[in-house]
Amino acid sequence: MSDFLFGAATSAHQVEGDNRFSDWWDFEKRVLSRKKIRSGKASNHWELFEEDFKLAKELGHNCFRFSIEWAKIEPQEGQIDFDAINHYKEVLESLKEKNITPIVTLFHFSLPKWFAQKGGFLNKKNLHIFVDYAKFITDELKQYLEYVITINEPVVYSYQSYLQGKWPPQKKKYLLYKKVLRNLAKVHIKTYHVLKNRNPKLKISIAKNNQVFEPARKGSPMDNLLVKYFEYDWNHQFLNRIRKCLDFIGLNYYFYRAVKFTSSLSKKFYQFPYPTCRKTDMDWEVYPKGIYLMTKDLWKKYKLPIIITENGVADSKDKLRESMIKETLQWLFKAKKEGVDIRGYLHWSLIDNFEWDSGFSAEFGLIKVDYENFARSIRPSALVYKDLIKKYSSK
Repeated sequence: MSDFLFGAATSAHQVEGDNRFSDWWDFEKRVLSRKKIRSGKASNHWELFEEDFKLAKELGHNCFRFSIEWAKIEPQEGQIDFDAINHYKEVLESLKEKNITPIVTLFHFSLPKWFAQKGGFLNKKNLHIFVDYAKFITDELKQYLEYVITINEPVVYSYQSYLQGKWPPQKKKYLLYKKVLRNLAKVHIKTYHVLKNRNPKLKISIAKNNQVFEPARKGSPMDNLLVKYFEYDWNHQFLNRIRKCLDFIGLNYYFYRAVKFTSSLSKKFYQFPYPTCRKTDMDWEVYPKGIYLMTKDLWKKYKLPIIITENGVADSKDKLRESMIKETLQWLFKAKKEGVDIRGYLHWSLIDNFEWDSGFSAEFGLIKVDYENFARSIRPSALVYKDLIKKYSSK
């Protein structure tokens, strides 16, 4: 199984730092700074990527997922920063030298400020701008590219930015949430066709956050009906729209939801009780079996290869990560043995990172970052993952 992809993931804004021309940098300055949350230099991966990749290689990784920061490539509309392009070429060259396969994400939540000010993905007239950018950057980097993720977690992005109002542009309207989702589906389809026409060998997908939904009360018809609704609305509606424009499915798996119908449901959208006993530093449930349930479900519905593009825990004391990785891989390879076409597993994340509106308190990294001096140190769980990579690669 030497061709199976094992590795870790990051995103540009969360690890590179100094994303000064993005909507997130502006949002941090205007809003998050009140809570003393600023990304700053983040994990300084922009300068220390070579060190990070050496550690990844040392840990047995053969794949790395990361994002290209559009706001650094095009800080002002129509003005290309070729130094930034050359930087990403150096990043990709470093991965190539180490025989680490890159999976490149084009949009991972952060946007150029100028694009956001034009309405972002809410304005369908802007969709061609992203398609043109995708065409340009993939042409510039074409010699290195095999896997491309157009959009990271479109439902999460739309939900947090246009329904919950926690992320920029902080809207709270259901109709806007649905409109952005439709536009993101359209822009993926357009981007897929343009990129495939230019390079048919590219393997293109999205990274889709799917969640396990189960009824809190097994015998409740309303709870069971609600499960069906959320499975469709959250897990499958977007994929159904783009299913003909996917070469594989990128799955991000983190969440287990026990669904309980209450009269106040509309006021507590998605805020359901969690019944499992292990929780991360962000109070998220640890439910490794979910990756088995999610991959089986995706395979049954779409019959497309699956790559786990994210899966991890916020665990500063490194107490949960080891068991989570062990159990998750057991369940994942059980699904694979049962016929699910699974091509890879990428842990979130390679290094500690800036966790959006939560700042630096959530530590997801296989590698710990000391933010005083940016020193890296390998966590014990990362060594366990290394051994598991050897184990599963030899089967």
